[in-house]
Amino acid sequence: MLIHVPAHPSETLCASSVVAEGLLNPRGLCVQADGSLLLVEAGSGLPDQTFSGRISRLRPDPHSAGAYLPAQILADGFRAMNMQARMLRDEIMGLSDIACGDGRCLASQTDYVAGSKLLDLQYTPPEPVFHSRGNLNALCYHPTRRSWLAVKPDTNQLVEFIPGQDERLLVQLPDLDQGQEAVPVTLVHEPTTDAVLISLFSGELHSDPHRKGIDFADKAGQVIRVWPDSGQIDPLIDGLQLPTGLALCPDGNLLVLELCDSLQQPLPPDWNGAPLHGGFTRFSGRLLRCNLHTADVTVLARDLDTPSNLCVVDGAVLISEGMGLTGRPLPAPGGRIVPLGGRVRRVVI
Repeated sequence: MLIHVPAHPSETLCASSVVAEGLLNPRGLCVQADGSLLLVEAGSGLPDQTFSGRISRLRPDPHSAGAYLPAQILADGFRAMNMQARMLRDEIMGLSDIACGDGRCLASQTDYVAGSKLLDLQYTPPEPVFHSRGNLNALCYHPTRRSWLAVKPDTNQLVEFIPGQDERLLVQLPDLDQGQEAVPVTLVHEPTTDAVLISLFSGELHSDPHRKGIDFADKAGQVIRVWPDSGQIDPLIDGLQLPTGLALCPDGNLLVLELCDSLQQPLPPDWNGAPLHGGFTRFSGRLLRCNLHTADVTVLARDLDTPSNLCVVDGAVLISEGMGLTGRPLPAPGGRIVPLGGRVRRVVI
């Protein structure tokens, strides 16, 4: 069944609260057996903070349900790469995701200088156990294959990592309907099918040089189901606006993040620090719940600031927000100007 996101899906807005702030481009989150969270931050993107990426643990606050104690830094000093000059948008690359499986926790890191890698957190500091070229984005453990899968947005690939072996290409994702690259962002293992679900951001059209940085087709994002064994690809959800994070709920519903509702005000090479949106319209992201059996789509949260990653915890979902150059001025609702900052939001579902 192909699910199409309607222009105006129904809304059941849920209570939310910020549980961590002052973060440096927070990305992947992973819940531990004791309820604590592992969090990776790509870094600030500031020119004098090249190695500001870090990995933290957030423990539950024993005196406040749903809250967390201040983050404990487990490892830091990871390269953060500001891609603004190349992409004309707010994009900071570095540590991107964290996932656990088979008794291990691995973090993915994109590093175009020293080479991208998967880091094993059982070592202090975390040690690279797999190496790769290009952009290593989201990461998941596949329990049946007993391997680690990742997506690469710059080459549009699903790849596999097995101990003792080189990186293996599983699926080369084809271009989308208007000739734009697929740009896979997130993947999750789907236990009921043993496939993986992958969100496709949908790349730039490159049709109008005056719209460089924001030349995206409207509502062209998708979620696909991919079987690693055969390489079969089936469309699952379409009509999404720049989808990023995915998470499966215990009831089988799929949660999907949309980064924003539109694009505007790219950051040109001669940008002087003026308060621009920076490509993605700030504070316009959404959290959608997609029922994979009935095809119903419901908005659970809106007005999110460039949400990127999801993590389901008991009765709630945690969302990483706030992409871009830390501290730069942002246009905000109501005509306000606010400094860009990363946060984790808890949404009760």
